[in-house]
Amino acid sequence: MINELSKVNTSLNSNTAKLWDKYKQTGDKELRNKLVMLYMHLVEITAKKMYHVFSNKASIEDIISNGMITLIKAVESYDPNRDVKFETYASLRIRGSVIDYIRGQDWVPRTARDKVKRIETCYEKIKARTGREPGYKEIAEEMGITQSEVENILYESHSYNIISFEEIVNFNIKDNCLSPQDHIIERETKEKLAKAIDSLPEKERLVISLFYYEELRVKDIASVMGISSSRVCQIHSMALVRIRKALNSYLMLAR
Repeated sequence: MINELSKVNTSLNSNTAKLWDKYKQTGDKELRNKLVMLYMHLVEITAKKMYHVFSNKASIEDIISNGMITLIKAVESYDPNRDVKFETYASLRIRGSVIDYIRGQDWVPRTARDKVKRIETCYEKIKARTGREPGYKEIAEEMGITQSEVENILYESHSYNIISFEEIVNFNIKDNCLSPQDHIIERETKEKLAKAIDSLPEKERLVISLFYYEELRVKDIASVMGISSSRVCQIHSMALVRIRKALNSYLMLAR
């Protein structure tokens, strides 16, 4: 049975490779459309993953429509000779395009953005002064507000923090033509990202793992951890602030 499945997969891979070769040689739109249909599931998977985070910011129909346009562009620009799987290349581009679309709606009030920046500024000051990761109480004292107010800001800015984080992680997704320097920065960014996640407090590290690696929804993470969904959003937001600051410091030097 396993051997039969292996033969089927080999045949499918061979047929797909031939389809790519023929399309890239001819540029025929019918062949392009066949490839788009073949990989349409990538849009559906990405849309479902992102909709549960941004459901109050965009409809599932808008996300899918935006994703399909990006998928078509990804098929047109993809180079099969490069050592990058199309699924990986397209998924990143689709995810990035959805983030750009939601960002373009300008749904985050300026006051909310300003509050997040205040948290980040105070976070950096404390870390520079103490040489360690500050806690909620320390940040609240630095800002001159209560800890519950800091937690409320983190909850309200949850979606904004996700988008800001995604923009940094996807900074090097270009039209399939990364320069050698970009490849180096991409590799080092992944290393910095892994290191930043490893240095997070236990609960923040767990939320990041469940959200991005296990791909659980916020309410499912809340159930696993035995806490409220709003608390998950607070923990997630703080984790993203820490990770984003670590990556920003590196990228400012790299660029």
